[in-house]
Amino acid sequence: MMTSGIGLGGADQADTAYRDYVSRTLRVGIAVPILYMRTTLGREGDWRFDPDFDLSRKCGNRPVTEDNLRSVIRYAVAHALPVQFVLNGGIWGDATCESPQWDLTDHLEEDRANCQWSQRDEVFADDYLKGLTGSTDSPLLARSLTYHVYANAVRGYKRRNLQAAAKIIAAFAREHPDLFVGVVLDADTYMNPFFQGKALFDYNPGMLRQFREWLSGTGAYALAPKSGVPNLSSHRRRHSLTLAEVNSLAHAGWKTWSEVDPPRRLPGLVDPPGTGEQPVWKDPWWNLWDEFRKHVVDLHYDDLSTWAHEAGLPRERIFSAQGLVQDGPARPPFAVFVNSATRGYDSGGVSIEGAIPVSGHLGAIVYGHTARNDLEMENGHSLFATIARMDDGWAIVEYNNTDLTMPSVPPDYAMAYRTFRDAFNYGAREVSAMAWNGSNGIYAGQPGYAPHTSWRNTPAEDAMRDFMVSHANVPRGARLWTFGTPRRADLDGFRAERGDISAGEGYATLRLDGGTATLASPPDQVIRPQAIDRLVMRFDGAAPANVQVFARRDAVADWTPIGNGAGDDVALRWPAEWRDGRTVIEQFRLTLAFPPGTREAKLTRVLLYPVARASP
Repeated sequence: MMTSGIGLGGADQADTAYRDYVSRTLRVGIAVPILYMRTTLGREGDWRFDPDFDLSRKCGNRPVTEDNLRSVIRYAVAHALPVQFVLNGGIWGDATCESPQWDLTDHLEEDRANCQWSQRDEVFADDYLKGLTGSTDSPLLARSLTYHVYANAVRGYKRRNLQAAAKIIAAFAREHPDLFVGVVLDADTYMNPFFQGKALFDYNPGMLRQFREWLSGTGAYALAPKSGVPNLSSHRRRHSLTLAEVNSLAHAGWKTWSEVDPPRRLPGLVDPPGTGEQPVWKDPWWNLWDEFRKHVVDLHYDDLSTWAHEAGLPRERIFSAQGLVQDGPARPPFAVFVNSATRGYDSGGVSIEGAIPVSGHLGAIVYGHTARNDLEMENGHSLFATIARMDDGWAIVEYNNTDLTMPSVPPDYAMAYRTFRDAFNYGAREVSAMAWNGSNGIYAGQPGYAPHTSWRNTPAEDAMRDFMVSHANVPRGARLWTFGTPRRADLDGFRAERGDISAGEGYATLRLDGGTATLASPPDQVIRPQAIDRLVMRFDGAAPANVQVFARRDAVADWTPIGNGAGDDVALRWPAEWRDGRTVIEQFRLTLAFPPGTREAKLTRVLLYPVARASP
């Protein structure tokens, strides 16, 4: 549960509310923001990170922060409560109020050279945007730090403070390994998206320099960069461009590289209709600029994770925190790859690939459609299936089923059921719910109730409890379908190819054809044969006398037999060529033969059980 204000009761009962639901494989903890750029020694101490920051300090009528690192560690130890540290030095880290005497980000943003610039070379006041949805009232999100590699002050300060916090956390992790969940880095790392097309970022002069060097393979991207220049040679484009090629793409006549300028408007969208411009997704110059911005975000998460790992944190416990939020089903989803074709809107530099840090794992922020895995990506797979193919250690580091385009409409149980089912079956290691100390569900429908910060006494909390019961002691890496819960009937995507199947509340009724039923699993799964050992099923009443198991790699491939056995527990014999670590199985099929005279069966569980492995 994501929470704050630990010393003010923000985590009260978190150690006891779900005590009866904890099992050998499922645990409950808290995720607490540690603002490593805000909790500092202040101006006189060069804004060094302060793990004992005085929580009584105010900016206006608000506290500078609600938590410091030492107090969170003490609370976790005293209550034996697992904790994830949300190390946030990004755009949300200074969003509550401006406090440059303590907040290093606010101090750095006083110099516009350190900030993201708009296409008109503007740097806005932090409070320029009003009424945005967030965890605080009208968060300050209009001014943000730049990510280019020549921003030496920004990068140097950020690395210093992040590593100071990470070293303390690493010591805690060594002393209390059972209480350390992980760290999450800088939520929503992208070119400021909160202007929603009214302004584009980042046109900081240092970013433009990096863009030109990226295009030409020079400067930081040279095979042997000059001394004092960042070494990005391993990130060179496969084919560097000449100035003539750039002019052709941009329809420009630049004489020198210093004149090269990225597009300053979103072609075909920002300008009035009837201009005759081709749509943005067909404009090659905008596509290059958009790819570069996704590349920069990718680099920044690589840097953050590397700095955290250098400070002693294990890679398996380091997560990004990228906002993968969809504004509506009619809009094309965000990009899968850094070099994916651009979308018909400002991407802000977001891509799934770019959110997977080199020294950690993808941490996804999901709301609404993305939380429910209700998106088809450019590769034809669902969001969770896409992430699972790219990162086998990913996590959901911020979650709520509320659609942020309709923030007053509370989500229902079915939405949360789907999130937990799919998150588990696509290998997510955690779900961090927003928020433990937010709006309480007992006040739903009343003025001030905010569903997107609500957890307790909500349908989502009910779904979580049911999930922890149904998945108790099921190891990580398993794939489990429960056909709903005692509160919900759901076929979980299974269908009958022979016989008939119908959903009950926590079971499926099979009506047999000649004593036989054939079931196809939900498609678009991510099953790695080398990691799965056997198939286990559970029946309430009649059980099959024989089970045949088949699998295929995609929706048009032939079915391959992988198991045959008596009863409801079948060892799987995968083809040797599928056990290479790269093969992914998208679907399996079950042919179930029951004893003579059986007309109906009640199936309660289908489980793919993993090969035993050490948990990191």
